[in-house]
Amino acid sequence: MKFGTLLIVIAIAPVFGFAKAACEPIRVGYLDQDRPPYWLGTGKVVPPRPGAGAELVRRFAASAGCEASLKRVPVLRIKPALASGEVDFAPMDSSAEATPGIVFPRDKSNKIDSARSIPVYIVVFVLRADHVPQDAEPRQYFQGRAIGVTLGSSYRNRIQQVGLKVDGGALDIASNLEKLRLHRIDGFAVSVVSPNDMDSYVATKYKGTIVRMRKPLFADRLWLATSQRYYTEHRDQVEKMWMWLASSGQREFSTLLKDYSDGQ
Repeated sequence: MKFGTLLIVIAIAPVFGFAKAACEPIRVGYLDQDRPPYWLGTGKVVPPRPGAGAELVRRFAASAGCEASLKRVPVLRIKPALASGEVDFAPMDSSAEATPGIVFPRDKSNKIDSARSIPVYIVVFVLRADHVPQDAEPRQYFQGRAIGVTLGSSYRNRIQQVGLKVDGGALDIASNLEKLRLHRIDGFAVSVVSPNDMDSYVATKYKGTIVRMRKPLFADRLWLATSQRYYTEHRDQVEKMWMWLASSGQREFSTLLKDYSDGQ
């Protein structure tokens, strides 16, 4: 090798080394429960068809030329895992905004940037046999009635703040729907991206005995938040991924949701 060529190789080697380090697999934490159509399967193993949300985060990482290493985490461990840097990203709502170690995208006013988030709704499933009026307002209907949520749901406090009685909460969606079927609760509130995302799953599993109230309980938003450590080390990369989510990511997620919903 000529001396001049050797100098060039030596000069660019650190650049290539940095690029590789910047794109080590991104650890993305999400709950270890079955939440169709977003997160499929239970336990630590990521199934071959992992759900629309899991596929979205893979594309999210790919938008910066990286791979996502999916980590299934117990629901009550997700926020601490992100804050400590045990995982690099995780889905979070605004209740985690003040948590040290967790970073959200910010707008020019330094407020959480809603443009780089995913709109979500808290919808409520009820028994068809209860004949809940189609135009019923959930906040009014559930006065004096018990509404269930999954264990660790961040919107539990918000439901309580409007004066509704919240059930202790079973571990996963299936267990809560079973409590509803047995009339141990009067309704089950769950977070969805589009109000009808779980309709097919519930209709198939419960043969029409459980239905969704037409009006959501709340509207909310969800962010792919990052750890402070990861943001400090990879700021430009993180901002690029967040910008992708605000543009083509929203469209691709809609396509993924339709694919998974149609396949239920």
